[in-house]
Amino acid sequence: MSVSPDFLIPRPGEFNDFYRSYIEEMQGEHPLEALGSDLKQQMDLLDRSPGLDLNYRYQADKWSLRQLIIHLIDTERIMSCRALAAQRLDSIDYPGYNYESYVAASETDERSWYELRQDWSAVRRSTRSLFHSFGEEDWEKSVLIDGEPLSGRALLNIVCGHNRVHFKTIQAKYLP
Repeated sequence: MSVSPDFLIPRPGEFNDFYRSYIEEMQGEHPLEALGSDLKQQMDLLDRSPGLDLNYRYQADKWSLRQLIIHLIDTERIMSCRALAAQRLDSIDYPGYNYESYVAASETDERSWYELRQDWSAVRRSTRSLFHSFGEEDWEKSVLIDGEPLSGRALLNIVCGHNRVHFKTIQAKYLP
């Protein structure tokens, strides 16, 4: 099914203001197409980075590159679960997720770039499959997160925009 980019722009009331920067990051873009192209570009950039140091922190109190990549993977998984809940009209009011505690729990994660790359690719394939299964009516369906609605189209834009926002930081602060 072909969906126009304009139809995929979240409407007022379909997302909490916390997500606004991620949604705005996707303005003028087709988020379904970005699901396919962005990750490849992002991984290619990291693949080509000489001396990629997953333990690098640009400040002592900032996340390591490994933690940031794991954060991107974790967040995509969680947003995909939320999108499935919206599509299936789940009536549960889900709690938000504490990304800081998830990052703290990843402190002992020693996976290599190859292993992280494989995981991230698998998550993205699953995310793409889920969003490509949405019918036109599914984009407007919402799930409650901490009492606030998140629509399918908002979640799609959040997944893509979240990666883009963090990748700007990766390019500016983590790569030589």
